Amino acid sequence: KKAESNGYVPSNPCSGNLLKGFNNEEMSDVAFEVGGEVESAGNRRKRAKTTATTFHASHVILRLNAPSLADMCKPGDEAAVPINGVEPEVFKMLLYFCYGGKVSEDELEANAKAIIEAADRFEVINLKLQAEAVLTEQTEVTVDNMLDNLLYANSKNLALFQEKIMDFVAENGSKLLGNVSFDDVPSNLISDILTAFAQGKSLLVE
Repeated sequence: KKAESNGYVPSNPCSGNLLKGFNNEEMSDVAFEVGGEVESAGNRRKRAKTTATTFHASHVILRLNAPSLADMCKPGDEAAVPINGVEPEVFKMLLYFCYGGKVSEDELEANAKAIIEAADRFEVINLKLQAEAVLTEQTEVTVDNMLDNLLYANSKNLALFQEKIMDFVAENGSKLLGNVSFDDVPSNLISDILTAFAQGKSLLVE
């Protein structure tokens, strides 16, 4: 039997040490300039210039946690890599997650779709799944928004969110018929929708 120790046993400091390097210029070998160009709502060809935010990172950490982001740069590049289409605050969360940090539930709830977009783009898979879980929980699927949500879930490969929508289809098939047009729905989704309709009918029979 091992003797019990009353002394303090320290935990592995790796995660904490990694976070010390988060956005630390001296400990980084690549940089990103995020923002600075935002599409105009009136004309998507016009882009308004805004102030960009610079973030610093270690290429090794990006290679392990955000492969697509790592592909955009090389260690020691002098010029910062421009990143458009992502809000600086969202990019900061993504980079923080890559360094082992935790994105809070409140941040996920407030930025679920934006985080999914960025995490999907840069292959930060676990962060995408966390944001998807929050989006799935917070979204109320209705007859009016079902199709838009389904097409979005399919475009981003959001299996959990899509499952919730298909459950809604199974439970509300009669309400959807005649009220929702499926003309522009991809063929692979039509098959899933028909299956959901069939499941809903079988439940009614039972």
